[in-house]
Amino acid sequence: ERGGGSMAPRLYCVPRASRVDGASLEDAESSDLATPVDLAEVDFGDEKALKTGTAAEAREKGSHFQRKVEQLNRRVSKMYRWDAKPIRLEVDRANLFHDSFRSLQKVRTPDQLRAPLQVTFKKEEGRDDGGLTRHWFMLISREIVNPEYAMFTAVGKNGSYQINPGSKVQPHFLEYFRFVGRICGKAVWDGFLVESHFSVNIFKFLLLREDSIGLEDMGLVDSVFATSLQWLLDNDVEPLDLNFVIDEEEFGACFQVPLKQGGEDILLTNENKEEYVRLSCSQRLVTSIRPQLDALRGGFYDVISADVLTCFTEVELELLLCGLPVIDIIEWKANCEYKAGYAEDSEVICWLWELLEDWDQEMRARLLQFVTGTSKVPTAGFSALFGANGPRKFQIIRVSDCTRLPQANTCFNELLLPPYPTKEYLASSLAMALYDGGDGFGLR
Repeated sequence: ERGGGSMAPRLYCVPRASRVDGASLEDAESSDLATPVDLAEVDFGDEKALKTGTAAEAREKGSHFQRKVEQLNRRVSKMYRWDAKPIRLEVDRANLFHDSFRSLQKVRTPDQLRAPLQVTFKKEEGRDDGGLTRHWFMLISREIVNPEYAMFTAVGKNGSYQINPGSKVQPHFLEYFRFVGRICGKAVWDGFLVESHFSVNIFKFLLLREDSIGLEDMGLVDSVFATSLQWLLDNDVEPLDLNFVIDEEEFGACFQVPLKQGGEDILLTNENKEEYVRLSCSQRLVTSIRPQLDALRGGFYDVISADVLTCFTEVELELLLCGLPVIDIIEWKANCEYKAGYAEDSEVICWLWELLEDWDQEMRARLLQFVTGTSKVPTAGFSALFGANGPRKFQIIRVSDCTRLPQANTCFNELLLPPYPTKEYLASSLAMALYDGGDGFGLR
């Protein structure tokens, strides 16, 4: 439980296998949904709307995507072992990365990796009926991009992360990237969301589509370099006297890398400049980090087989992992339930939605995380929120003690909200709960 002054939070969630819209294994076996091969041949519409639009727009544009998610859920349900022994993670918040790494390193087989997680935070009393796992996914996805580990670097304007070529200096860098891949594969398998977005070229590589990585992907990682490559395509390059090499920098030292065998002796011309651009993008986005990419993909497919995801595009895989990027207040409000004396037109409820409309995305995400255990919205929107026992809408419940801060039962997506006397009192109480409530877990 979260909030309420000194009260510490308790979080819950359930594995994906219990979330397949009530479908049994027999339902899955008799499903008339298209096979992955069939789905791969369908035009899935506007992917940009899927990634950047509101929840309502995403659902309208992405009905085919939702069919693929349903197909994935059914296939996972068929493969799920209900008698599997849970993977127990006992982690210290101060050493989250290495504690998690050592625990998952001990898990050897795909069947073992597909078992549900059971997370315990050291020196905390929280019980994992699922939600601590959801919280762990949020925390570990932040930790893997921590600059302290030098595994990823922030790129572009959209806050995505690219693999750091310099990460190879770490003694166990390949094991670390395999660990990251296992986290991502486990998130897809179990139906959890992660917070850190990778660059598009990584998602393409995970889907075995590295041959499609090109100039557009480079523009999302390094817009300056992509602009220079585009200039070469648009202009006469023969006066430049360039060869098939690319300049690289590592730990302050600059050196040249041939783009193909004998590249130092191959002159760049108007006839071969498209090949030059293609190889330059491949060098930067694949070849220079291939060991890390291979380890990441290996860990990903330790959990989930490649054929299960062949129908998804790179944009859809990012949505599957990270959820919707925009929190839509209208859709949130439409999928909210009120209990214990509250109604949609209750004064404090009206104040709450007014505050949410004024808040930025970061503040909205904080409240969503406070109540549900994750700051991400499922790809199907707020109607797809889950609690400990299955589908569970966002709920606001009236409690009488106005001297207490708001609390949350994250196992049931419940916000316990007193009827504060003024809008200002509500705003200050929410701010204190969201910023000063802490991240620890306890039992009540």
